[in-house]
Amino acid sequence: MKYADLTSPEIGRIAPDRIAVLPIAALEQHGNHLPVITDAAIADELGRRVEVLLPDRIVLLPTLWCGSSHHHLGFPGTISISSETYTRVLVDMADSLIASGFRRIFFLNCHGGNQTPFAEALYRLNLKHKGANEPWIAAASYWNLAARELAAQTFMATPRLSHACEYETSLMLALRPDWVQKDALGETSGIGSQYYDPLGYTPSRVVVSQSFDQLSQTGALGSPELATEEKGRQLFTLLASAVARFLEEFATWKRRDFSS
Repeated sequence: MKYADLTSPEIGRIAPDRIAVLPIAALEQHGNHLPVITDAAIADELGRRVEVLLPDRIVLLPTLWCGSSHHHLGFPGTISISSETYTRVLVDMADSLIASGFRRIFFLNCHGGNQTPFAEALYRLNLKHKGANEPWIAAASYWNLAARELAAQTFMATPRLSHACEYETSLMLALRPDWVQKDALGETSGIGSQYYDPLGYTPSRVVVSQSFDQLSQTGALGSPELATEEKGRQLFTLLASAVARFLEEFATWKRRDFSS
């Protein structure tokens, strides 16, 4: 069920028994070969597929297309909300959904830069709403929800998603191949450290803060030249199924009573 298609009274009636799913994304550079809408386009399609799988369980909100992307501002085209402001935006949106009667809210994240502010938003929301009849509010990036399934697959050549990489480029080839500039594909590499891997292929043992213009000449990471439309189709199926499995369990979560 799509939130935007409903009237106010309809939302009020169904809110207590549905999960409000809000895809959050970004409008930012994705190298020389993908459009700035990439994260939001993937979020739209992933949300659409999850809604098809769970039409009677979730209410799908329109994608929040702008995210926290200051680390991409070194390249033209990025539009970003500061981390502090983005945290407040997510809190206000969740508060609005709670006011409408929703007791379960899920932020489906499709942009890595949103992870820190959404964690802060959830922390603030829990402190604000804990108590009698407190809501369940969760957030996750799709690649983390599907981590086990992605680790078990054998059709991707690189070990994990990074940015404008084999994964995102394959998803866009499956979704809108006319948006992919195939003549601009090119491999990017890490820095060869055993402690820090900006590609995320191996766990980093130190924290390093670098913007994308420090990491890559083009703004892309990974190996987008390995992407194919078929890989993208398989990825969308795998990812939507993984998100839906979580939401089916999320719908059953019960609060524990420690008052006695």
